[in-house]
Amino acid sequence: MIITIPLVIVSAILAWLLRPAKNMAIPRKVAILSTVIPILVIAIVAVIFQILHNMAGMTWVSSISNTCFIIAIGLIGAAILAVVGFVITRKWEIAKGIGFGICIGIIISIIEFGVLEWLAGV
Repeated sequence: MIITIPLVIVSAILAWLLRPAKNMAIPRKVAILSTVIPILVIAIVAVIFQILHNMAGMTWVSSISNTCFIIAIGLIGAAILAVVGFVITRKWEIAKGIGFGICIGIIISIIEFGVLEWLAGV
């Protein structure tokens, strides 16, 4: 909990700084969607598997949900590497879009973590 609160605050500040404008470029929209949608889908899958795990009468975090959470964190790490690559090649709009998507992905992952732990009864 000591790390999560500052991480959410930093993510929110970065998301505010990288927020999309009203007339943003198409590559930036695609970069945001391609970063956020896979993380969101994996988070939903993890929560669904945890609910199914709870319905079976088991009160711990399922290994499938843990694996989905780790995959989502891995996708965030891959997106960070992609941002570095786009910054090196000076494609600023795509880098800003992926950066905004990373901020949203981190917030989604923290919410997913809290929901999984709540469903597991920890």
